[in-house]
Amino acid sequence: MQFETNAHGGWIIPAHTSLPARVEVPAWSEIGAYCTLGNGCTLGNSCWLGEDCTLGEDCTLGAGCDLGDGCTLGAYCDLGACCTLGACCKIGAGCDLGDGCTLGEDCTLGAYCDLGDGCTLGEDCTLGAYCDLGACCTLGNGCKLGNGCKIGAGCDLGDGCTLGAGAQWLGVTVQSWLTLGNVDGTGRQIKVVKHAEGVRVEAGCFQGTLEDFCTQAASEGKDRYVRVISAIASTM
Repeated sequence: MQFETNAHGGWIIPAHTSLPARVEVPAWSEIGAYCTLGNGCTLGNSCWLGEDCTLGEDCTLGAGCDLGDGCTLGAYCDLGACCTLGACCKIGAGCDLGDGCTLGEDCTLGAYCDLGDGCTLGEDCTLGAYCDLGACCTLGNGCKLGNGCKIGAGCDLGDGCTLGAGAQWLGVTVQSWLTLGNVDGTGRQIKVVKHAEGVRVEAGCFQGTLEDFCTQAASEGKDRYVRVISAIASTM
């Protein structure tokens, strides 16, 4: 591959790369072949872009960011220092990633997601638009979050977890997750979540511990409800 180098700035920019007006590439950054950067993009020192990456207009990458081959960032994205994106990640417009975030290969973030410092996503994770992850969250491989989900700082979701739109988990480490339908004949869904400190149940308007759920259900004469949910929780 033939590189065009700038001895003054230390750039390494190969052929077939598109750099329009108002793009800032500082010292010792490297941009792979066939990359396209939109107007007004700014890269910090020592950034690395693999081949065939695309950045929308006015994106900002902090110092030391590393984007794998085929990554795509929508317009107005802001990546903090030392973020790492695996190959073929797709980041929607207006997303904000804090310092030191790591995304595995083939991750997709919808528009305007906000990831706190030090978040880690495994491979093939999908976040809907407007998701909010607190600092140091960890998602295993293949996790899927619907639009507008909010995960508190330090939460840990295992491989394959799925949260529907608008779900909120604050300060828990999710170990396993199960959604049931029509246990009490009403047709409503019941979510049973095992986390590091116990079991959480969501059923209609109720949200709380397994013990509190069983107490309330028993007081309402729903003995079958209590037996079924307790049995399921004991196997998780």
